[in-house]
Amino acid sequence: MYEDQVKGRTEELKGHAQEAVGGFTEDDNLRREGKTRQVAGKLQANYGEKLDDVREATVKNPISALAIAGGVGVFLGILLGRR
Repeated sequence: MYEDQVKGRTEELKGHAQEAVGGFTEDDNLRREGKTRQVAGKLQANYGEKLDDVREATVKNPISALAIAGGVGVFLGILLGRR
């Protein structure tokens, strides 16, 4: 598990705890903050997972990754060259 995944899961757990405390104290703002923190944590963890997938695909197929990067570079060059 990489850093983004760990941080995301940690934020998600903090959000669950914060939401529970908000529910216990009947504090709607705290509850909303908890839910927001959970969503942000899930997004960060998912980002970390996708980044891992890309790393693994790059290691397994370096030629394909290089071809894709080259194609993106050419595409960006064409777009930026039109100015």
